[in-house]
Amino acid sequence: MNAALTTALAGLFFAGAGWIGAFAGELLCAGRAPYDGGPAPIAFGRMPFAAIGACIGLALAVHGEPPVHLAVLLVVTVALAGAAAADLTCGALPDVLTIGPLVLVIATGAASFDWAPALGAAFVAVPFAVAALVSRGRGMGWGDVKLAALGGALLGVADATLAFMLAALAAYGMARRTASLRRPVAFGPYLAVSIAASLTVVRII
Repeated sequence: MNAALTTALAGLFFAGAGWIGAFAGELLCAGRAPYDGGPAPIAFGRMPFAAIGACIGLALAVHGEPPVHLAVLLVVTVALAGAAAADLTCGALPDVLTIGPLVLVIATGAASFDWAPALGAAFVAVPFAVAALVSRGRGMGWGDVKLAALGGALLGVADATLAFMLAALAAYGMARRTASLRRPVAFGPYLAVSIAASLTVVRII
């Protein structure tokens, strides 16, 4: 299989992963009312999720990721899209979309005696957990903590810290623009996009 075909197939599969993830996030929120005082539901289409997924797949293929990593990151792409979609729909980040892929990433690293994913997850999760404790889950939810841990496992401490700082700035800027500083903001989509962007950009440069 030549490189061009491999790259095209990676883009196609990851685009499908983004679309399926968004659909799964909606399904997980079906019939579930948003939390009282939580973020307002936001309507969205699935094609932007597919487009972001395609970008991730193309970047990974061009970088020459081995098949095992591609398979793991395909699952991660489904989870990131699902997490963003669920948070937009009902203000929740289901454990199956955060803890599930986190365990997969850490286990894959441990299988080759690479403990960096586990350490990255732990170090990145700590400040988010402190924020969740201080805010009692209102300013920072525990779903955000788990999603941040996934980002730490995937990106490492340095890249995840930079990505999440940019995500926080983007969330604050959007809140100011929409005059919603007095109500909670669904932070999960910003975390998911920052992880996806880092997975793409780090491999391109």
